[in-house]
Amino acid sequence: MFDPGTGSQVHDFNPGIRPSGLFWIAQIPDEALTITDRTAHLHLENMPVTDNYFFLGPGDDESAVSMDISWVAFGKVRHIRPGSSDPADPTNFAAEFRFATATGSFSGSNPDEGFTFQSNDASSEGVFAEMGTERNGSFLQ
Repeated sequence: MFDPGTGSQVHDFNPGIRPSGLFWIAQIPDEALTITDRTAHLHLENMPVTDNYFFLGPGDDESAVSMDISWVAFGKVRHIRPGSSDPADPTNFAAEFRFATATGSFSGSNPDEGFTFQSNDASSEGVFAEMGTERNGSFLQ
């Protein structure tokens, strides 16, 4: 979240940086995501994250976020074949995607700062969403 008056970062709720260097990735419980036919639903309540005030800087407060998101796919499957066998090439993946419409609500809190936020129902309609499967790295073969 940014302060529009100054353009400064005020809050960044994220799962942190792992010792491996992997960042902004959180493991979620298996039961949090359900997939049936062309619909996927993600429901998380009070997932522990940190709230950072400066990019790569100090200010890691224990916080939590909740979200309830649904994706509904439509249209034909788009098949994507690897564009390269070079592991460093971003086109080195295979996928099957459909366009989708996503709707969801989000909330979060930082008790140390007394800060909370809550979204209204948001939709990707007219913007962009997709769902499908992707393979890369050792799973590509």
